[in-house]
Amino acid sequence: MYIESISIENYKSFCERQTLQFEPGFNLLLGANNAGKTTVLDVIDLNYNLNEPHRSEITIPEFGGLTTQMSETEVTLVTRFSELRKLIGSTQIYLPVTPFPNTPLDHSEIANRVLQLIKNDGEIKIASKASGNVETVEVIADHLIRGRASRQNPHSQQWVALVQFISKESLPRIDINNVGVGGVIGGYAQLFKPKIYRFNALRRPGHQCGSQGSAVLDREAASLPYCINHLHTNDSHGHAFLCDWINRVFPSVKWVQAPPNGGNFNIKCLPSLPSARRDDLAIPMAHMGAGIGNVIAMLYVVLTSREPQVIAIDEPNSFLHPKALRELLSILEVEGKQHQFILTAHSADVLTAVNAKTISLLDFDGVATAVKQVGSKDFHALRGSLADLGIRMTDLHAKDRVFWVEGQSEELVMPALLRWACPEVAAGTSVLRVEDTNTFSKKKMPPEEIVKIYERLSTSSAAFVPPMVCILLDAEARTKEKREEIEEASQGKLRFLDRRMLENHLLHPKAITEVLKELGQPIEPEDVQAALCKHLELAALPGNLIEVDGAAALKAVFSGLSDATQEFRKTRDVPTIVNWLIENDPDHLIPLRQCLRKSFGLQVSV
Repeated sequence: MYIESISIENYKSFCERQTLQFEPGFNLLLGANNAGKTTVLDVIDLNYNLNEPHRSEITIPEFGGLTTQMSETEVTLVTRFSELRKLIGSTQIYLPVTPFPNTPLDHSEIANRVLQLIKNDGEIKIASKASGNVETVEVIADHLIRGRASRQNPHSQQWVALVQFISKESLPRIDINNVGVGGVIGGYAQLFKPKIYRFNALRRPGHQCGSQGSAVLDREAASLPYCINHLHTNDSHGHAFLCDWINRVFPSVKWVQAPPNGGNFNIKCLPSLPSARRDDLAIPMAHMGAGIGNVIAMLYVVLTSREPQVIAIDEPNSFLHPKALRELLSILEVEGKQHQFILTAHSADVLTAVNAKTISLLDFDGVATAVKQVGSKDFHALRGSLADLGIRMTDLHAKDRVFWVEGQSEELVMPALLRWACPEVAAGTSVLRVEDTNTFSKKKMPPEEIVKIYERLSTSSAAFVPPMVCILLDAEARTKEKREEIEEASQGKLRFLDRRMLENHLLHPKAITEVLKELGQPIEPEDVQAALCKHLELAALPGNLIEVDGAAALKAVFSGLSDATQEFRKTRDVPTIVNWLIENDPDHLIPLRQCLRKSFGLQVSV
């Protein structure tokens, strides 16, 4: 069994109908706080009585108004005949039948179709549609074996095929009748509810329980202590597997057991293997965080479930350390191939941790939630295209825009410069460098080509690739007229610093002095100023710093004033100079500030 899709309309942050498609394997739901991720899991829980209508000016246009509309949700499950039969737990099964319009019902044809469904263990879709507290279930095997019924109307008449298994040796008996079994068929979706597990920081699995009598973990994981004891007692090999997996996620936990205590079972975690015989050091799970209980329960389901389950994990990064989360997802991906996993997250870290089959981006604009999805094939193509640009998905996730800069040192200092110069856009901006030593320097990709590729990606994959602000390059030896020509031709996507390079803005004697002092060179600002003027052939600073080679000047000053014992290192020294200037003499960077604000289309005088 797996969940194929869900639809939500007029429920909490969802206003207009939004549909999410899922596949077996890993399915990711990404979005900010209150974007609706947990709401999706509420629906996946098969709660048919969800009714909390959307509230906004769309549904309630006037103050004090009320909405009369009901929330509507739909969950479509995919199962097989054998699984449905096992869950029903009876020798007889009702399958709804829909006759062809204006055509006499052909009992023999229906019986033959049902028989083929049984022999081939055919696929059956079960769609649970809820409005208010009314659940309507549609069962679909093909265009003939299908029908709809409601749990709240159990005696409704409809055509059904009654399948009766008389014995294991003989074929089942199939009778076609028009009878009142709507309540039976209407309850089919709820049979799958125990196969849907949900884990989050608020749901703490049971740390103590009495004798349960079942090795199948309940969906609330309240019976986890009994299940661990049962596994330890009846499948020591499997229990050792489970403990090994838990140790991979939590290296400090070497063993987990749930010994009986006065008729109850209590889960305890040991810091050493049983061979050490140090049960006195065991820590009750009740005294540990929510993460370990959830992990034990998840891994128990993966280990012991013989049939596919749905495992939903809500914000695992809220109760697991990043390293523990990566290890857990690795185990689930390798050992839980038959199961379906649905994960919600704020962070894009999970994108690189698992091979996701579907990725859904939930975006709440302050009024309603909208869903954008991409399948695994399209996502891998997108990630490959971004890799060609030297970008990881984690660089772009939850960002509003991308700002390209000249190289590595610019990439390091630009976030701090933007926080100072453009605070209104800094937080949502991802800064990336053009001169990626692992990509662009080898392929010698010109900036113009980057503009084309990135614009194409942001258009075709807008859900995951934010728009580009521009590529800000060093002016180098380009004339002002040439720079303006290129900027106009690229529609502002290629822009240039107002000076030859970033270092031209950093030729500040006191800032350079502080850097040299940190490197163990007791130099005075007057010595730095004299060295700069001599190298630049200027009578005094600031002088004309537009066309000079700022990087060469800094290299000469560092080497000359330290007797060649220190060299200017861009990635180390540029951030130090920039931070000093922002804190001590921000007016020196005003020309750079104006240039950055122009690049973002912001008011320059601020």
